[in-house]
Amino acid sequence: MKKGFTLMEILAVLLIIAVVVSMAVPVFRSVRYDIKNSQAKKAAKALAEAMRTYYQVSRGLGVQATCFTPTTDTSIVMADSSECISPSAEGIPYQQNATISNSSRSPVSQLFACGYLSYKDFAKSPYQFCTCPTSGGCTVPGVTATTGHILAVARGTANSGPRYPLDYFIYVDRSMVVKDTDE
Repeated sequence: MKKGFTLMEILAVLLIIAVVVSMAVPVFRSVRYDIKNSQAKKAAKALAEAMRTYYQVSRGLGVQATCFTPTTDTSIVMADSSECISPSAEGIPYQQNATISNSSRSPVSQLFACGYLSYKDFAKSPYQFCTCPTSGGCTVPGVTATTGHILAVARGTANSGPRYPLDYFIYVDRSMVVKDTDE
């Protein structure tokens, strides 16, 4: 009597493995998308919280309204702590009746350099993040918000692929609630 497997038994096992793998791959891709999406929501909230904290520390000066993509704008996300300029070093605190232009606000890189944000929260994110001006806010298509109601926005970029489309937005409102355009 011979010991071993026949060719038909080996082929049957390989066929079963192939069917299981073909069913599992889409599930893993979906889980990966959900993980990236939840990381982007966490990063958007961290950005909004850092902006709010910096606004309070700088006595109303705040952060410039700008957008950055962590994977390409590494100088912003990887800002060195030696580049940190204390908000109090910027001179006279903002007066409520004074006009502060976007150019006189601190750049987003200060949030990273001064330790309000960590590059780890944004690393490898397929999203573009935007800080919104406190006066005008950001507009998100399909979302009705009062002026200055949205603090931070994240959206897919042109290079992020079909899973992260340009018309999908994650945003943080003034009540610090993270929402997206699918809700």
